[in-house]
Amino acid sequence: MRVLIRADASPAIGSGHVARCLTLAQELRRQGASVAFACRRLSGHRLEALQAEGFQTFELPERYIDEHPELGIETPLPWQADIAALQQALATEPAFDWVLVDHYGLDHQWQRAARQWAPRIAAIDDLANRRHAVDLLLDQNFSGSAQAYAGLHDEHCRTLFGPHFALLREEFRRPAIPIRPQPRRVLVNFGGFDAAGQTHKAMLALADFHQLQVDFVAGSGNPDWQAMQALAAERPHWRLHSYVKNFAALLAEADLCLGAGGGTSWERAVLGVPTLCVTVAGNQELNARLLAEAGAHLYLGPCEPVSVEQVRQAVSLLLDNPWLRHSLARRARELVDGRGVQRVAAALFAAALRLRPATLDDARLLFDGRNAELVRCWSQQPGTLEWPDHLRWLEACLKDPQRLLLIAQVPEGPVGVLRYDRQGVQAEVSIYLFAERLGLGWGAALLEQGEACLVRHWPDVRRLRAQVMAENQVSLNLFRRAGYHQGTCEFTRVLKEHLDD
Repeated sequence: MRVLIRADASPAIGSGHVARCLTLAQELRRQGASVAFACRRLSGHRLEALQAEGFQTFELPERYIDEHPELGIETPLPWQADIAALQQALATEPAFDWVLVDHYGLDHQWQRAARQWAPRIAAIDDLANRRHAVDLLLDQNFSGSAQAYAGLHDEHCRTLFGPHFALLREEFRRPAIPIRPQPRRVLVNFGGFDAAGQTHKAMLALADFHQLQVDFVAGSGNPDWQAMQALAAERPHWRLHSYVKNFAALLAEADLCLGAGGGTSWERAVLGVPTLCVTVAGNQELNARLLAEAGAHLYLGPCEPVSVEQVRQAVSLLLDNPWLRHSLARRARELVDGRGVQRVAAALFAAALRLRPATLDDARLLFDGRNAELVRCWSQQPGTLEWPDHLRWLEACLKDPQRLLLIAQVPEGPVGVLRYDRQGVQAEVSIYLFAERLGLGWGAALLEQGEACLVRHWPDVRRLRAQVMAENQVSLNLFRRAGYHQGTCEFTRVLKEHLDD
């Protein structure tokens, strides 16, 4: 699978768009995809960093149109100019399977035009303020919801809303930090650029907390860099970092964090780091407020009116209240489990999912998959399989004209198993995912593609049936969302080819 990502970074835009897309790109590559980035060469771009990570990059010009160069006036970025620049950059490139755009300045017009490079378009958004013409729409924020995006996308669009899909790097999947009675370490990070100067404000607020070791991660392009260097030089318990490779480890060492309301919110949440949040951009405010209402962090508000003294008082409040820090950490971890990037990757790879008939060569794969404890516990027959019995069962399956046994796979490897048992015009469906694929959203793709395969194989089958254990809420929800109607102990679905029969 080939994916093109369109995102930019600059002091005005921030580095968060490219950072979260890089996290997704790394997961897609791990699963076998080829990923490339197209970025404008703005001040603060990340092209070299992306190349260092091994990704192909396409450099777009810093400026597209300058109608009045003598006045220094640049017209706003039109979507047509961006498409024209891409046409030039991609002139000799083969087609992609997906184009993914993470850019507030590009909307449905750009997305429709981008289909010249891929049959499927995806978008990452936070604002819910413009129309999208995409096949997949992601908003990982707490504020992302069907209500917020009502009327802003087509009916066929698959939506991934909320921190369940937060794009977190693998290193953030680690145990929660301990909540100590007396905090010792604080981490301050307001983004890669911090054009709002909040790191310097935090330094002034923390100046008198001599018992605390503090790490400030700011970036040397910070507007207050020299003043911050002078403050840090006077305090041996402070460390000022222009760049860190081990941010997850640094965050895991912290007892308290001061930061903005962007993507780092989820990095703090998954580790359960009690947080004092100050937003540095308007698009962060709703999400930060909703997180505060959910009890997941302490929110002081937008940065402009927040004073040094307010930050100092809020830090004192958190330092003196271990019960509050416990509560904030627990609620934050309830929202984020760290597997969001795998779920988003699965949604993109679902387009590349393929079903094939099982063969005897799959005996070991099916045996190990079905015997996995997480699979057996929800089976109608939860006992452990024995190898001779399994071989006899598989041989009988493959010879039975009333049974269709399918294996779903993507380029990286197998995903799950579907079995259809036919009884006249009705077929019973059984499904399970291999243990490493559980909880990532693959079930819906398997059912959808399995149904299409079934119709081709048995065009006269009119109805599907599924039996699900009452305690298996995941499977119950899966079949409901797939259009099955729940009876007392089973689900049924009339195939659309036979709705009028």
